[in-house]
Amino acid sequence: MIWKKNIYDSLTSCATICNEFATECSNSENIESWYRSIFLSLDCADMCRNLAMLYVRGSENARLLATACIEVCEKCANEVSQFNSECCQQLYAVCQQTIRSCVAILDMAQPTEFESKNPAVTPASLFYGIDLRETLYN
Repeated sequence: MIWKKNIYDSLTSCATICNEFATECSNSENIESWYRSIFLSLDCADMCRNLAMLYVRGSENARLLATACIEVCEKCANEVSQFNSECCQQLYAVCQQTIRSCVAILDMAQPTEFESKNPAVTPASLFYGIDLRETLYN
């Protein structure tokens, strides 16, 4: 899987903003009214951060986590949409963008049956930068 920077940026931005939101809500005087929002935004941050790592690594499990990430982002966005503050509106918008990024991950081309059975072989010398046989004789 070849990764796109805008998808990675969306995921990491969502993680950052969700963490900032949870911290801000934790410091409010009426914290009891923010409990669900705090926990959902922390869950969303963790999911987005982990998906970003799997996505950049090209993990075959990125699509599995993207599906779960969509669900968590939707819950987080729906929860904060109940409030009218600027930070809630920002978090809602970022979660919506992240949902679109997760859908893009799901839509990325699956490897064909031929590619799955016949993976490309990379010469070992590329991993070392030089062919080790040359170093033995020089």
